[in-house]
Amino acid sequence: MLISEILNKKGLSSTTKKSIIYNTIIEVFLEQKKIDIKDYLISISEVGNIFLVKTKKPIINNELYLLNDEIKKACLEKLNKLWFKFKNFDIKYK
Repeated sequence: MLISEILNKKGLSSTTKKSIIYNTIIEVFLEQKKIDIKDYLISISEVGNIFLVKTKKPIINNELYLLNDEIKKACLEKLNKLWFKFKNFDIKYK
C-alpha cells in the first residue's frame, strides 16, 4: 500500500499536502531572500487543485509570486516522493 493511500484512508491527505506546501514556501523564501516568513503566513487551504496561501502582508504575496515556479517545482518533487499524483496544481497568494 502506498503512503498516499494510507493518508487518504486516515483523512490526512489534505493536511499532509498543505504542510508540505507550507514548509516548502518557507524553505524557498529563506534560501532565495534570506528572510524567515513563518510569522507572515496565516493559513493554507485547498480548493480542488488550487492551494490558497493567506499572508499578513501584500509585499510578501508579491515576492511569493516571483518565486512561484520554484516553489511549485520543489512541492511537486516532495509530493511525488509520497506518491501523490499531482501534475497540474496552482498556488495562489492572498
